[in-house]
Amino acid sequence: MSDASRTRVLLTGASGSMGKEAFLELLRRQDRYQIRLILRPSAANKKQFRRYEGKRGLEIVWGDLTNPRDVLKAVTGVDYVLHAAALISPAADRDPEATWAANYGSARNLIDAIRQQPRGGDDIRFVFIGSVAQYGDRLPPHEMINVGDPLKPSVHDYYALSKCAAESAVIESDLKHWVSMRQTFIAIPNTLSLLDGILFHQPIEQRIELITSRDAGYGLVQCLETNDDFWGRVYNMSGGPACRTSFIDYLDRVFRMLGIGDYRKVFDRNWFALRNFHCGYYEDSPVLNDHLGHFRDSLEDQLQQLDNSFPKWMKLGASACPPQLIRLYMKRIAEPLHWVNEGKDSHVNAFFGSHEAWKKIPQWDAGPHVPRIDDLIPSGNRSGSLPIEAGTDVHAFARSRGGRCLSVQFIDRASPLRWDCGHGHEFEASPRLLIEGGYWCPTCSPTLQDATGWNYHERVRKDPLLGRFHVLPN
Repeated sequence: MSDASRTRVLLTGASGSMGKEAFLELLRRQDRYQIRLILRPSAANKKQFRRYEGKRGLEIVWGDLTNPRDVLKAVTGVDYVLHAAALISPAADRDPEATWAANYGSARNLIDAIRQQPRGGDDIRFVFIGSVAQYGDRLPPHEMINVGDPLKPSVHDYYALSKCAAESAVIESDLKHWVSMRQTFIAIPNTLSLLDGILFHQPIEQRIELITSRDAGYGLVQCLETNDDFWGRVYNMSGGPACRTSFIDYLDRVFRMLGIGDYRKVFDRNWFALRNFHCGYYEDSPVLNDHLGHFRDSLEDQLQQLDNSFPKWMKLGASACPPQLIRLYMKRIAEPLHWVNEGKDSHVNAFFGSHEAWKKIPQWDAGPHVPRIDDLIPSGNRSGSLPIEAGTDVHAFARSRGGRCLSVQFIDRASPLRWDCGHGHEFEASPRLLIEGGYWCPTCSPTLQDATGWNYHERVRKDPLLGRFHVLPN
């Protein structure tokens, strides 16, 4: 097939875990696709992609996604945009402004560049990658997640806020062909490279439905093979039910695999948060798999990938290293301990409830050290993965959020209506954004500049639907 007849694909984030696997998958399909990458001209990227420069069927645009001119150059002439690039946690937690520019700014620039193409970009298909972080804290008994569940980013999670803002811009744009896939935790083969203080932000009972980077990249490229009914929707993306575990179960498996053994010798129980993180089980993840067929690796496959990634010296060193030394290192990076010792009340209250609640956390011998994964408790929420139709009762939906729909006529799922959130704020949004996407009042929601929207304990008193997925403090 000639270069001119091949489908032209722009991929962002090819240096990341999902993007790199997508890039390799595109290379395997070079007979069908003309590949274009946009990459920051960093020394690391230049070194990583030097071997590919000049390769037939591949073009690299050295530029910045926060620069509209660079983005326009990258988008011009393509048929698909696969947007995997993002500034993610833990780096995202340390610089909210940069996170906003990288995640929201890049999405806005891509939308604008698509709209500047012939026919207003109607022939271009845009794939946006969202995040499970948008759902916020979903500990049991609320671990079952569906598209359409109310979004409630965890306190201090600016990455989740940036993803919500970017996804909202995509959904409410007038792009003809778009899709958003809310990505779960991507378990790369060398998971230990992710070792950071964020490890301790997670409650030990956290449920996780992970995906391997291999399947994440494969699924992204599979978007190029879909039918028209795939587009204009939001999906949850994971490796499926075969990839479900709990955080402490996973940690236990990894430590034993390394030869460290019982993690209770390395961590204290009160080093881990009690709440305010994210992840859960995607009840509707098979909906996306029906389109992409990306359920290939299981949890056991990922653990085997991880085991294969450990060099022999690492296993020998870990098993021979006194647990006390490992414990000293882990204690030093356990951020919750720093919050407690440094009097960071906003973090302690968000992740533990209070200093008193932290003090009451028992040691491991006070109960089962590996929480049992209970029988799954369905949320009872209607699946938000199916597009709403003209018969949808938008007034009943508004009442479920404690507000009102002020518009008289439902036009279609994408046309904006007027709403009152119940807190005295009027706003305009499409039924698709609110009912299918899980969004609600922008004034009530937290923003980069205003954190009052993180007061979910107060908001749920007037928002019954949000209250179904939030546990009030005792």
